[in-house]
Amino acid sequence: MKFETSRRFSPLISMFVLATVLVVAQAPDALAQNDGKAEVAQPTDVLSETSSTEKIRRIPSENDDQKTEALLNSLAEQAGWFPEVKITVKSGMVTITGKTKDSDHLAWLAKTADRMPYVVAVINKASVEKPPVTDLTPAWNEVRSLVEHAKRALPLLVIAGLLFTAFLFMGRYIMMGVTSLWSRRIENPFLLSTVAKVTMVPIWILFFYLTLQTAGLSGLATTIIGGTGVLGVVLGFAFKDIVGNYLSGLLLAFRSPFTKGDLIVVDGYEGFVQSINMRGTTILDPDGNFVLIPNSTVIQEVIKNKTANPETRLNFIIGIGYGDSYPKAREIIATTLRSLDGVLAKPDILIGLDSLSASSADIKVFFWINIKQSSGMAVKAEAISRVKEALIAEGISLPDSSREIVFTDVLKIQNVDSAEHTLALGSQKAEANKRKAEQNLQEAKEKPQSTDNRHEEQVKQMGEGVDLLNQGAKAETTLYKDPEKAKAPPSSGV
Repeated sequence: MKFETSRRFSPLISMFVLATVLVVAQAPDALAQNDGKAEVAQPTDVLSETSSTEKIRRIPSENDDQKTEALLNSLAEQAGWFPEVKITVKSGMVTITGKTKDSDHLAWLAKTADRMPYVVAVINKASVEKPPVTDLTPAWNEVRSLVEHAKRALPLLVIAGLLFTAFLFMGRYIMMGVTSLWSRRIENPFLLSTVAKVTMVPIWILFFYLTLQTAGLSGLATTIIGGTGVLGVVLGFAFKDIVGNYLSGLLLAFRSPFTKGDLIVVDGYEGFVQSINMRGTTILDPDGNFVLIPNSTVIQEVIKNKTANPETRLNFIIGIGYGDSYPKAREIIATTLRSLDGVLAKPDILIGLDSLSASSADIKVFFWINIKQSSGMAVKAEAISRVKEALIAEGISLPDSSREIVFTDVLKIQNVDSAEHTLALGSQKAEANKRKAEQNLQEAKEKPQSTDNRHEEQVKQMGEGVDLLNQGAKAETTLYKDPEKAKAPPSSGV
């Protein structure tokens, strides 16, 4: 299987890089060395007198003082730390004078002198020189120390890197197995993906712990594992809104109010569900715009799922003249709609007078369609067109809205035609309109407008594979109506 580096691995890779830096900055105790020098004891403070509580049973002789002084000077010369320090011994009293650059070295010398036989007390009069502000020796020493530590830790880092890469590959197959096991109990693909990823969390923690152990950071690994709970509480308060979205995503997974492809309305936004993950829900509105709605908003707002019950009611209003028969118009409308593709026989078509306007009696028409099979906009447009032509063909007038015209000048009226001639012209015009309407109605029946939901399906396909929260990466938490696609395991549990 081809391995693809994706943003889903970025948290683990970032943690591994952090571990590498810590290895370099803090080498394991097993690799700690002293640059080939003998290991010496480092006291906690400078001793000014003997730490022994026993009584002095023998007064040191001059010969003892000479031996002690010679031995201490020899040790200081071998250490090479005290070029400007002088050690004298008299009557068992060791006196250290001069200058040195390291207080720890001076403390070591004082303690070593105190451990000598026939030493009564140690007087430390030596001073420690403070380095100048421009002295970069400590910084260079630290840099050299880091480089040495990096050299010593390099083999372990290489092994840890190989082990980490192996864990990434193993995680893919373990995720596939976990998803397959949970799929026997969980049918909701979004919930299945969420549960599988939660199951992978302790497995990834174990992988990370083993990687740190291999790199020699066993103490750091234990600290990280032990502090995971506290860290979770702190992050929970710091990112409560994000955590709220994740919890809302879990609630949506359990409640399942909608699935991929459903037409929903949430918080005033209407569109087809494209993807759902732990952070938000992506919908595609009828204009082709992607809208990302946080899960916390989805869980708190009213959700209108227009696809859950695909039978949807549509309506329109058409006005007839006051001199026309309402029962006749009602029958014409009902007959026309029953012959229209996409209009359901049940529930029944509902027709009634809605209002009496200035120039017409307005009839409101209700009818039902299946939005999974038909396009609401197309069916409504065809219904209005067919009803208009059918009413005109049967001599039902469709008056225009009344208008008020104000003439500012004196209106002159001249009678051109006789009343009989005017009535004849009106009758001819009405007859011509009727014949034209019959012709239009026949053409509409012969060449009906497509009322299927092809347009909506094409809009849905525009958003296939798009996830606004993971642009450029394949969405793995998408809900599928196809059970075979729903069972397809994600590529990683990260």
